[in-house]
Amino acid sequence: RGGGAPHLPFDTEQENRATDGAEHILRVHEAVLALEEADPRAARVVEMRWFAGYEEREIAGLLGVTERTVQRSWAKARAILAEALSA
Repeated sequence: RGGGAPHLPFDTEQENRATDGAEHILRVHEAVLALEEADPRAARVVEMRWFAGYEEREIAGLLGVTERTVQRSWAKARAILAEALSA
């Protein structure tokens, strides 16, 4: 059985890394949801910048605010998310 195929050991470390990655993604999602409750605009900025890859200038145009407002929202969002993810 196996037709001479090489035996590959089961790597449980790789499975643990994948699980850790999924848990991290869930924590990020929950942190963004909490941010949305605290500051909806900051949450939009995170979604547009981090997940969609928009630049500050583009985000400002889409949200109808100044680039400086986007920068302040981004700074606030980073601080809130860093605190939420460090807990």
